[in-house]
Amino acid sequence: MNGPRRQCEWCKGPIPVGARADARTCSKACRQAKARFKVKKARAVASAEPKRFAYADPPYPGLSQRYYGREEVDHRELVDRLVAEFPDGWALSTSATALRDVWALCPPDTRLCIWVSRRRSSTLAYEAIHVYEALLVAGGRQRPEPEILDLTDVLIGGGHQRSHPDALTGMKPAAFCEWMFRLLGAVAGDELVDLFPGSGAVGRAWSLYTTGSVPDEDEQLELAS
Repeated sequence: MNGPRRQCEWCKGPIPVGARADARTCSKACRQAKARFKVKKARAVASAEPKRFAYADPPYPGLSQRYYGREEVDHRELVDRLVAEFPDGWALSTSATALRDVWALCPPDTRLCIWVSRRRSSTLAYEAIHVYEALLVAGGRQRPEPEILDLTDVLIGGGHQRSHPDALTGMKPAAFCEWMFRLLGAVAGDELVDLFPGSGAVGRAWSLYTTGSVPDEDEQLELAS
């Protein structure tokens, strides 16, 4: 009698009958996608008190209806919630065009970080083309003393991983997620609340960052409950 079908570690679909016994994905495409979604594991700091952070990646102002068929997000209300519920720190993504208005809603010490998401080829346009998105960061864990870092407030590249399960417009890639976690000073043992989970890519990246592995489907449901 055949046992239960094995599940692909990337798309969660069934692994085909007849696949190799050690196969962990259902296809070459899923195997490559899983390999490309790389996040370095966070350092463990024994003396660090666990902190609770949040990340908000709402539909950008003026784009909710166009891309998601939803009403506009009230960014003033969103920022107020971030400030009230996440005093340890939070990060908020927005567009280059909306940056001025959204940043004005944030506390005075909110830092501006820039993600240059991709290069754009020459195209017809009336003005320079935006190739960056903004990440506004408030709070976070401060290091007790200076140390040599390769972390800056600008991330260049990272691309968009369209092969991610349930990929949505605006989904952030693994490189962006790791950069954002590090900007917050997050370490193993901390908690991250993703206020707009969408495709689940941020949650996957967080699991890889804090534990080195991705929870299975039952564990993901338990974490989300």
